[in-house]
Amino acid sequence: MLEFHPVSLADRDPIRAKLASEPRLGCEYGFGNILSYSAKYPILVGETGGCFFTRCIDGDYDYYCFPVGGDKRIAVRDLIESALKEGKASEIYGMTEEDAAILEEVYPGRFAIEKARDSFDYVYNREDLVSLTGKKFQSKRNHISFFMRNSRWSYEPITPATIPDCLAMSEQWLEQNKNEYQDDLVAEFVMIQKAFAHYEALGYVGGLLRADGKVVAYTMGEPLTDEMFCVHIEKAFADVRGAYPMINRLFAEQSLGGYRYINREDDVGHDNLRKAKLSYHPAFFVEKYEARIL
Repeated sequence: MLEFHPVSLADRDPIRAKLASEPRLGCEYGFGNILSYSAKYPILVGETGGCFFTRCIDGDYDYYCFPVGGDKRIAVRDLIESALKEGKASEIYGMTEEDAAILEEVYPGRFAIEKARDSFDYVYNREDLVSLTGKKFQSKRNHISFFMRNSRWSYEPITPATIPDCLAMSEQWLEQNKNEYQDDLVAEFVMIQKAFAHYEALGYVGGLLRADGKVVAYTMGEPLTDEMFCVHIEKAFADVRGAYPMINRLFAEQSLGGYRYINREDDVGHDNLRKAKLSYHPAFFVEKYEARIL
């Protein structure tokens, strides 16, 4: 049986070393993302075959990210044999097409493998998000112009001194967005609190937008590769016209100058979120596969 332990800040350096040896483009392979989401889900980490992987336990169901950083064939074999011994239903997520081929090679016919469209990450050219040129971005420019004309605004990097302002804004946002997804939103807020608690240690980069002195939007994330930055969290008040496109543009322009691509994660299958992400015209998707043991 493989051994697992709850992910903690102590895992940062060894996991990032594995990721550096085999950079991944999917948002689930950012260590900051893994640690932050451990406040929302019970995330464990394990290692075998020189690879690391995460395990999320949800009742009688286990979710594993595909092993990375070493001999994947050995790691896949060890992981699956351990899962089978426990007798729990299991799923592997975040896989590339190459990962899926390795899984099928090691365990032919043992998995139902399919593309996971709801988990595709949206990746944009940073320059597109900054310039917003062309007819396709006309509505974004209109919203930004309205915001700039109708408020005394400012943009600034998130620092330990401004984290309390961002948390206060998140609490207010949560209060305004109570709906049938309330439990999910509360769990997300707990995740945000953990992300801010370890903001500097995780090397997060973030920015906030003020209107008349009040924080109306903020965003933050971490690098995935030398060329790609991943935005994990973005919040804005929906009733402040232009706040979302403004923070999106300013963050790309003023804080992410060293990156070619910006990964803005998936849409989790929500129609409105998918429409919003498509409206920024992604350069490409990080296509992912998931597999269930038959």
